[in-house]
Amino acid sequence: MEDASTASHTPLPLHNHVFVSDTLLKDYPNIYNELTKILTRHNISHGTLDHTADYWCRDYMPVQVNTNEFVQFYYHPDYLEGQRHYETPTEVSLRLAERLTGAHIRQSSLIADGGNFTFATLREGDKITPVAIMTDKIFFENRHLTHDEITVQLQDLFPHQRFLFLPWDNNDEKDPCGHTDGIVHPIGENRLLVNLRIYPEPIASKMRKILESCFELVDLELSYYSINSWAYINIIHTRDVIIVPGLELKTDKEALQQISRLFPQYEGRIYQIPMRWIISKYGGALNCLSWSFTK
Repeated sequence: MEDASTASHTPLPLHNHVFVSDTLLKDYPNIYNELTKILTRHNISHGTLDHTADYWCRDYMPVQVNTNEFVQFYYHPDYLEGQRHYETPTEVSLRLAERLTGAHIRQSSLIADGGNFTFATLREGDKITPVAIMTDKIFFENRHLTHDEITVQLQDLFPHQRFLFLPWDNNDEKDPCGHTDGIVHPIGENRLLVNLRIYPEPIASKMRKILESCFELVDLELSYYSINSWAYINIIHTRDVIIVPGLELKTDKEALQQISRLFPQYEGRIYQIPMRWIISKYGGALNCLSWSFTK
């Protein structure tokens, strides 16, 4: 665990703009139409990102630091080795982000995916600490730098964040991406919904210990766990709606009911979109498919 500045800092409000790649509209119009229907119903600003190379815009688009600043990382993941035609060039991501946000986009040479940044909040009395939760895959993909050099760069880019690094099992072919958006999701302040039961026990125990050093954990409770159960917490969570992926299994209802109980303030505004095929084929769900920000 790397500790950031101890100064209290107000975290970003929940996102109110949601964009997806235009390739999703072309290849999966049913998912796109269902998603945009929900966003339109709740007057959430949304649209498509043009000239992108694949669906997973969370990973190649910039990560928001505050309302007026984003960080564009170098999108060059090792899991696309031999498939580089699926990489959206940095200049495309920058052009899109600058046009849509009007904010300052800071560039970083670090190789990192947006799906490996999950932001949560700790409150201790009047002190508020934003926390960025990542897996340590960032250290594997930037081997030309030392651990300390990487954490110093991250702290410079996100000066108010405390960083928690979870272990990534680099021998597990089931998790080539090493993202945290299928492992944890914040529940307000000081609590996290976690999906640890699909991981090998040694890795799950290490993750739990690190997370419990800061947060109260709520396990995703399902009658059984499939290889894709992680997708239930890979959600779109905006200021006005929560949208949960569906696997077309009986556990869909269980996941939706638990998330509804955890977010009672969203009563009547929590939805589920079936998307078993794209999850099974590509290993990504709704958070992966969307780029959202606060403006």
